Amino acid sequence: MPAIISKASGKVILFGEHAVVYGYPAIAVPIDTIQVKVSILPAINKEQSIIKLRNINWHDDILFTALGENDPIRISIINVFALINQTPPHFEMTISSSIPIAAGLGSSAALAVAITKGMSQFLGIYLSNNEINALAYKSEEIQHGSPSGIDNSVITFGHPVLYSKTKNISKIEIKNPINIILADTGKRTLTKDVVALVKQNLEKKPDFIKPILAEIGGLVEEAVEALFYGKLNIIGSLMVRNHIALKKLGVSSIELDQLVESALENGALGAKLCGGGKGGYMVAVCEPASCERVRSGLVAGGATQIISTTIVDSKKGK
Repeated sequence: MPAIISKASGKVILFGEHAVVYGYPAIAVPIDTIQVKVSILPAINKEQSIIKLRNINWHDDILFTALGENDPIRISIINVFALINQTPPHFEMTISSSIPIAAGLGSSAALAVAITKGMSQFLGIYLSNNEINALAYKSEEIQHGSPSGIDNSVITFGHPVLYSKTKNISKIEIKNPINIILADTGKRTLTKDVVALVKQNLEKKPDFIKPILAEIGGLVEEAVEALFYGKLNIIGSLMVRNHIALKKLGVSSIELDQLVESALENGALGAKLCGGGKGGYMVAVCEPASCERVRSGLVAGGATQIISTTIVDSKKGK
């Protein structure tokens, strides 16, 4: 049985956080500069399967049987095991990741996708992207309660997508490269908790929350055309409007607002929180000539980490 290596990228939602949970569309793009890597080997002459976690800061070896019932690694593996009608062989899985955890960049979805792809191949099951996506979503449900499904979808298919719960996933064509900068607040909040907060607010104040969700959905529709034609100024202004709507929704934070302000003051065309909010990362779009100034301004504004990347023409690939 050969060794298997599987990778999955991080992601960023450019438009539509939280509203996407309630059926509105959202736009997400994969971020290849941050990834989860899963390696799987047969555990020859070993009595149990072993999970090896490898990070820049720590290493840990755990027996598969010692993983908790709701552990995301265990759930992703069990979901694949359920597809075979035999006892699975013992294995040695090594997981390493450069995707920040609980930061709105798809760490849990990338883990689910990478494990699902790798373990299915290890067992000789070759799943379609749609099948991988469906299994990864099951893992996301345990992690986040009521996820929209956008994270596992953009990561599974590996290209910019327009996503909604009620329509088919569609690929977005991006005419010109778009430079984006991600800046970390250094603060961590679970997406599950923020999604629950929005749900509570919606139940208590539907007349206030529903129009905000509809507004965010409308911005997404405008953004699809702007992305296709490479209208950076329009993309930027829509991002700012999206951030303001998310602030009204109650999911921003002082740290996120400060970084958004720093990005705009230093030449960014637009900036907004990304992911669940209440911490994590923000995303800014900039012209190539101003990106360095934006990066420096974000560091001065309190960013603990900067990730720079480019969204390229989807027809040309990455």
